[in-house]
Amino acid sequence: MSNLGLTHKAIILKDYQVACESRQASILGRREVLTGKAKFGIFGDGKEVAQIAMAKVFREGDWRSGYYRDQTFMLASGMFTLEEFFAQLYGDTDIEANPGTGGRLMNNHFATRSLDAEGKWKDLTKQKNSSADISPTAGQMPRLLGLALASKLFRNNPGLKTCSGFSHNGDEVAFGTIGDASTSEGHFFETLNAAGVLQVPMAVSIWDDGWGISVPKKYQTTKENISELLRGFEQKNDEPGFLIFCENGWDYPALCGMYEKGISLCRKNHIPVLFHITGLTQPLGHSTSGSHERYKTKEQLDREKEFDCNIQMRKWILENEIAGGRDLDEIESAAVNRVKASRDRAWKNFQDPIRKERELLIQMVRTTHCPCKKQQP
Repeated sequence: MSNLGLTHKAIILKDYQVACESRQASILGRREVLTGKAKFGIFGDGKEVAQIAMAKVFREGDWRSGYYRDQTFMLASGMFTLEEFFAQLYGDTDIEANPGTGGRLMNNHFATRSLDAEGKWKDLTKQKNSSADISPTAGQMPRLLGLALASKLFRNNPGLKTCSGFSHNGDEVAFGTIGDASTSEGHFFETLNAAGVLQVPMAVSIWDDGWGISVPKKYQTTKENISELLRGFEQKNDEPGFLIFCENGWDYPALCGMYEKGISLCRKNHIPVLFHITGLTQPLGHSTSGSHERYKTKEQLDREKEFDCNIQMRKWILENEIAGGRDLDEIESAAVNRVKASRDRAWKNFQDPIRKERELLIQMVRTTHCPCKKQQP
């Protein structure tokens, strides 16, 4: 059993709350797009429980180099709020409301700020850090390698010991995330090979829901299993390599234990670690641009509903008598209300400057002489 709070009812229920809030954000975010308030939506539904487990071992000073399915991780780690989720969905350029991107990136592209308002470096060891996401799939992987290599340099290079605010003796881990289909990209394999050679503290989580948009992984990945394909990278007999872990994305206690063990070894010994998270689902489909009901069978859709990670976490809580059904109903209902309230605040903040600018323009038109109008006597 993991030591990550799984014996404490309050911690477990807090995790379930975050999972429910993130799911509701995905659902309501999709509605905001389809009703015209936002232009496009791509969300992290179906990945909630695994990302909560990963967030438990993400420390101050660590770095993330990920992609657009990581909203639950960002929420659970405290690097992102629900209000910011909607602000970035609307493309709000207000830095206070949308500090990650200022409306300059696609939605669900996450980032934290390394410089303060005066342009000076913050103490990055006292905050959790995320590099800015980019849209090209697997493009986050080479940067992930660089972030992990930085930790190794800070640990082994005496000349860097005087550089404060960047590292605690190289104890920082670089966390990377990627979808299973994007592991077919060259950047992915090149990064893994280099990390194995360099032996850096890099932790890669592969979210595997079996599809790359509408393409099943049998057309994407040899053996239809990326971790089996990568067994040649696995560390054996103390030779340089990777540690490889696999778990189902709906198994909350197993995921917590896996991340605790893997990241502990990665952080202490600077061994690259690969986490293959299988059995994930994507309840809302790939994005707001399409519907997965068009290419998935009814049997598969039914199975995905049964093994939805949030449903399975609720089932585990009930079976282990951690809380009753009424308690969980209240958490779910509160999550709906909390997300709606966050949406309303973000939308109001987004609309206020637009309304003020519109009113100013109307006032200017009313008070400015227009030569095309007939002069009044």
